[in-house]
Amino acid sequence: MSYLANMVPQTKTICLQSKRIIVVIPLSLYVILAILGLLNQVNLPRLKPLYKSNVRSATGLYRSFAPLAELEWGDMSNNNSNTSVSTHEPECSPKQKIVFIKTHKTASTTTASIFERYGYYRNLTFVTGKRHVLSFAGKFNRKNVLPFPKMKKKTFDILANHARYDRKEMSLLIPNAVYITILRKPEEQLESAFGYFEMYKTINKTDGETPLEAYMNDPKKYWKKLKMWQLSRNGQLFDLGFEHEFDEDGVKLEGAIQDLDEELDLVLISEYYDESLILLRKLLCWDYEDILYISAGVRSSSHRFQKSDELIAKIKKWNHGDVLLYDHFNRTFWKKVDAYGKDFQRDLNFFRRLNQEVFDQCIDSKKLDRKDTREDKFVLKNNTERCTRILRADIGYTKLIRTYMKRKYG
Repeated sequence: MSYLANMVPQTKTICLQSKRIIVVIPLSLYVILAILGLLNQVNLPRLKPLYKSNVRSATGLYRSFAPLAELEWGDMSNNNSNTSVSTHEPECSPKQKIVFIKTHKTASTTTASIFERYGYYRNLTFVTGKRHVLSFAGKFNRKNVLPFPKMKKKTFDILANHARYDRKEMSLLIPNAVYITILRKPEEQLESAFGYFEMYKTINKTDGETPLEAYMNDPKKYWKKLKMWQLSRNGQLFDLGFEHEFDEDGVKLEGAIQDLDEELDLVLISEYYDESLILLRKLLCWDYEDILYISAGVRSSSHRFQKSDELIAKIKKWNHGDVLLYDHFNRTFWKKVDAYGKDFQRDLNFFRRLNQEVFDQCIDSKKLDRKDTREDKFVLKNNTERCTRILRADIGYTKLIRTYMKRKYG
């Protein structure tokens, strides 16, 4: 068995969950074992094909092989065998109680779809509202959630829709959850929100300046007149529960960031998205397949603004709280990378190759969906179930999840 583990060092070769053990081996080896009559001796009742993939070890020592097969042992509780499978990771159980606090324009929609895909296809329960936004101007409250009487007051598994952070309220619905969020450089996040939500439509600019420059030249003049103005200053802190009345209170800012540091289990960094997912995978004890992604969309050029060094300085001054927030969690992020150990780069390289394979297999690089003028969306070149699942975005999953929750628990 140790030979099998070494064949695909980056694939989880054993998973102890509900007294089942899952082992991934080449299909050809399964056939050989069957011919030798060994399968009856070890009682391997089922063979399930996995997706076809040219899997290769991150070290490059082994050639790729496909297809793979998944062998499932039945209940091992009465089996006195000491048979085991060596792995490159300590044994752990997948974590499935998750609160993901979405922040606007930080790759949070792509991230939310990862959690939604994972939970939906495992029949987990979701905190769900009438829309995919549970709360925005006010903090999250249980009243934002649709009633599900058949749950009989049981708690939920996952919250992944937009909801302003309120730890007490969220904990009542998902106790003992893993809390995760994502941050982006404040100058990039503000420019993205300003363009995507078309805040600029209320700006009276002069010739030779962009709407974003006009706003930053006199932000207090326009601030609360903007559409979704709450996001135009310290928007990430706002999503994480901080109130704008304290935007210039240094003590309050530092205290809020310290509280978040103690309460959040992982803060992803948008600029290091793949690295973030490697940390996420380890924290949640998930498989690489669970964290595969295709970006939900790329903002169109018509909704972008150039940023000079002078403009960036003004944005960072106006968003001082978000700068403090980002800098703090950027530091702690790299501490977590260091703590991951020497295998981090190997795992990252393997994941990137696997994710690129998915993109190449699924996406038509010559086409874009431009129905929404604000962003360019990728188009599938084939409608396989796997590609459809990975590309489906937050709103699409929310509709599926809401229908499922109403049908089963409504």
